[in-house]
Formats: sequence, structure tokens, C-alpha cells
Amino acid sequence: MNRKNATAKNLLLLGLIAAVAAASGLMIPRFLSLENILNVIRQTAIVSLVSYGSAMVIIIRGIDLSVGGLIAFCAMISGILMKSGLPIGIAMVAGVVCGALMGLFSGFMVEKLEVPAFITTLVMGQVATGLSLVLGGGNSLGGFSDAYVFIGNGSILGIPVSIYITVFLVILSYLIMNRTRLGTHIYALGGNEQVVRNQGISTAKIRYFVFAYSGVCAAVAGILLSAQMNTVHPQQGGTYQLDAVAACVIGGVNMAGGEGKVYLALGGALTLGFLRNALNLIGLHPYYQNLIVGVLLILIVGISMYRRHKALEKSLIF
Repeated sequence: MNRKNATAKNLLLLGLIAAVAAASGLMIPRFLSLENILNVIRQTAIVSLVSYGSAMVIIIRGIDLSVGGLIAFCAMISGILMKSGLPIGIAMVAGVVCGALMGLFSGFMVEKLEVPAFITTLVMGQVATGLSLVLGGGNSLGGFSDAYVFIGNGSILGIPVSIYITVFLVILSYLIMNRTRLGTHIYALGGNEQVVRNQGISTAKIRYFVFAYSGVCAAVAGILLSAQMNTVHPQQGGTYQLDAVAACVIGGVNMAGGEGKVYLALGGALTLGFLRNALNLIGLHPYYQNLIVGVLLILIVGISMYRRHKALEKSLIF
């Protein structure tokens, strides 16, 4: 994707966010209050965190449907360890490591066994959910320490801790994708895998990292969600993987691979979050909310694929 197209997509996303905010602010006076804005950003943190890893997977022409299961499984691991007496920090690190290992295994299945990412991650998500149910005995786990709950609901200098976590990971993701050779290889793999292989670059290492990173993002999201709720439910992942993909699509990450910016997935998640918040404030039933979001995604994907085909046709002509 050239710089001109990237700038156009950035401006389009900013315009979309501004349009949603302006229209909602006119209809709902309290929508643009600082309290509501911070609340929406805090609530959107889970989808935002998951979307960073999902964006990388999509860029290499994959999909990660395991993140919903990992959100519950990794949080359950951390929760059980905390309840057993381990320090919070060690318990959270253990949960994140589990997410990385699960993602790494998905990468192995896709790369070495050539199982489609859709099938691999769908199964891994089911396995993770099953493990959560087994570990939790089918029940929720709660009653964590105040320090842990503070991570999900506390504030520092008036800003929710969850926002700090979200910003830290988006900066880390940006640096990986835009300031390292690995990031260049990730884009190259999504653009043309054969060219990457011809250059002697290990596609296995790239896929291992991308899926492992997606697992890490899901684990962090799951731990943060459990801290916000002060409980871990074996199926708390819900449809977060679909919301994450939606955030990536809205943020301009091309489902055909090779194009997209991880930080724009954050913009997509915020757009989705503010849109749902506005629909909630006006009292629209969730069924209609899902319908509106679904139509929006169809339009965005359709426009994106149309532009891609037109650009391809133009390049073939010249």
C-alpha cells in the first residue's frame, strides 16, 4: 500500500470517528461528556487489545478465531494461581505465557501441518474454552484482591489504568510493525509469500511470532476483563474475536492481506465502541445494533475489495 493510499485511509477513519461523534453529540448531549468518553474507551479496551494481534494475523492473510477462548482460558489460569496464593504479577505473567504458547501452537499447525488458519484457530478456541470449563468446574471464579481489581477499574491521574495498558500495547505493536525488520517481513509475507521464501526469509518464524503475539494480546485482554468484572467466567470471551475482526476492518486492515496498520485497528475499535455507546444511549435494542454494525462492515469490506480490484486492474493496464 503506497503512502497516498495509507494517508487516504487514515483520513477516512478520522472522518468516520468525527462523524460518529458529531452526530451522536447532537442527538445525545451527554455523549461527549468526559466521563462518557473515558468510560467508552475503558470498555473498548478489551476489543482494542485483541484487535492488535488480530490485525497482524490478517495482514499475513490469516484469521485468529481462538482469541475468544484464550480470553477466558488465560484469565482462568491467572485467577486460579492468584487464588492459590501466588503473587498477582507472577499469576498474570503465567496467563500471558499460556496465551503465547497457545498462539505458538496455532502458528505451528498453520505453518508446518498446513492446516488453514480458520480451522486451526477455531479448534484452538474450542479447546481453550473447554479447558476453562474444566479448570473452573463449569463455574465462575471471583473474589480477587483489591490490587487486581484496581487494574481493571482504577485510575491514575484521572485516567483509567486500562487506557494506559491499551496505549502501551498499541505503541509496542506500532514499533514492531513500523520500526523493525520483523514488521517489514510480516507485511511482505502478506503481500507475496513466494517472494519472501525466495529471499531466504523464514516464514515459519514470522507466523510463529504473529500467532504468539495474537495469543499474548488475547491473554492481556482476558486478564484485564476479569479484573474489570472481579470474576472469571469460563465463556467470558464471547464474540470478542468477531468484534476484533470488525475493528480491524473498520480500521482499514485489508482482509486479503498485506495491507493495514495496527494502530488503525485501535481507531476501528473506538469507532465501534462509540457507535454502540450512542445506540445504547438512544435506547436502540441490541438486535438492531448488531444489524447496523453488520451492514456497516459489509459496506466497508465491499468498498475495500472494490478499490483493491480497481487498483489491480489499473496496474495490469499500465
